[in-house]
Amino acid sequence: MSTRMQHTADAHQSAKLDEYEVLLLSHPEEPGYAVICPTLGCASQGDTREEALEMIAEAITLYLDTFARDGEAAPHDHDAMSRALVEYSSDGCAIEKATVRPVDWDAIILRCDDLALRDSADSRTFVERGNAYLNKGDDDRAIADYDTAISLEPDCAEAYGRRGDAHFNKRDYDRAIANYDAALRRDPYDEAILGSLEAAYVALWERSSGA
Repeated sequence: MSTRMQHTADAHQSAKLDEYEVLLLSHPEEPGYAVICPTLGCASQGDTREEALEMIAEAITLYLDTFARDGEAAPHDHDAMSRALVEYSSDGCAIEKATVRPVDWDAIILRCDDLALRDSADSRTFVERGNAYLNKGDDDRAIADYDTAISLEPDCAEAYGRRGDAHFNKRDYDRAIANYDAALRRDPYDEAILGSLEAAYVALWERSSGA
């Protein structure tokens, strides 16, 4: 490994050990929480405070991992927090500061390995491990875990949806669409899956038309 690549890898590892300040935003007329990490420019949301914090931790991790795969250090805007506080205070939002750490996908996989050995009939274990593999970019292992989860719980909409994401990553758009359809039959109101289904149809059309 070159000196530059080693330096970037070390910087990425350090960044994933850091804590990041985030802002939880809520509005009296709107349900749930929006959550942002101004320093990195990441945003997410959740129905509850806990869910919002989990989602922003995942968003931060994916952001850092994207730069790491490109061999670059993620940019940080250390003045963004003060600007965000001013901006959202003027919008009438209730604001809460919190800190989160990036998600350790490998730790999740190891924990799920142990859980699967103890109880191989718990579909949730395989969904969580599949999600970790998916986020690491290991689509084949993710698909294998979603297959197991679905065999254990045939109506698990999340397993179908995330298996669709893995097939989408592999550019197998027909299988992605089939999985998104299966997920929506079980959870017709999942907006994320609806968006993914639309993206898969667009990608399939672009490939067939040579666009």
